[in-house]
Amino acid sequence: MKKLLKPASLLFNLLSLLVFFIIGMYFAGWMEAGKNQGLAGGAIVFGWGVLFGGIAFVASFFATYRLPHGKIKTGNWVLFVILLLGYGITHYRFMQRDKLQKERNKPYNKETPTKPAPTSEPTAMLFVEEEFKEVLSPTHLKQETQWEGMGYFAPNFNELSVLYFYGNPNLKKPEIDISPYDSLTFKRNTYNQFEIATAPPWLVPDIMKLDYDTLYFKIESVTEEFVEVIVNSQNNRTAYVRKSDGNVVYWPDFLLGVHSVEFLPGSNEKVRARPFQASGSIHTEYQFMKPIKIKGDWAEVWLLDAQFQNIGKGWIPWRRDNKLLVRFNLFS
Repeated sequence: MKKLLKPASLLFNLLSLLVFFIIGMYFAGWMEAGKNQGLAGGAIVFGWGVLFGGIAFVASFFATYRLPHGKIKTGNWVLFVILLLGYGITHYRFMQRDKLQKERNKPYNKETPTKPAPTSEPTAMLFVEEEFKEVLSPTHLKQETQWEGMGYFAPNFNELSVLYFYGNPNLKKPEIDISPYDSLTFKRNTYNQFEIATAPPWLVPDIMKLDYDTLYFKIESVTEEFVEVIVNSQNNRTAYVRKSDGNVVYWPDFLLGVHSVEFLPGSNEKVRARPFQASGSIHTEYQFMKPIKIKGDWAEVWLLDAQFQNIGKGWIPWRRDNKLLVRFNLFS
């Protein structure tokens, strides 16, 4: 009994409790025990730590009773080193998460910004403006390519100054444990409009018109927490972004939000009276079409004249075989 009350034995009991408490919480994280549990997630992870620590604390009394005094001292050093390592790793991860969260939520500076150095200008953005100047003009922002993807992702740069890009994330890990490999940052100019501050050299968005607060990346796939987007519309390079960093707009919702649509050049498609190919065609002369309802691969549209006045209504096929059959005008 006296052996159990020796300082080395008591220290062994305490270290066992602390070390296995930390091991229990890391084990819970590895098992994703608290994932998708909301506020209860933290309590669940803490409970695993208590369970591991409690079992180890009880077992340490049997160990100190049976082990020689010298081995107990050696065990104390081993447990102490493990405790320091566990604390160091936990503290480092906490600091990294805190730094990332502060940077993501950093508010914009409303004051007039100073002119950035020429090296800070994102060359990819300059290339986009030159290469797609017709597509990016306010009245002719149209999608000319065949339909691909599920819709568009619009970064919420009104609230977040940084959009982080991720490689193929390990979906078994908690979202906060996945680190980005690059980022796109925003700033306000002297007219209080958003601009690109820094960007990766490979970045070529599908649609970009920041003076209209418009930036869209085409969506390739979605998960519970991430969206895979095409970050270079020329070579179809993809990256992942956090779903919470913007808005996921699937094709039906996107088309209902545009100013007008047109059939692709050279198309033989017609406006139909009903949403099927064998339906009779409508012969009203029109210039543009405004989607008002999406039903499968068909869209009900208002028929508009050159002054964008409503002169009729009909149905059009907006996609077929995963290919877009219309181009759109985002702005009037």
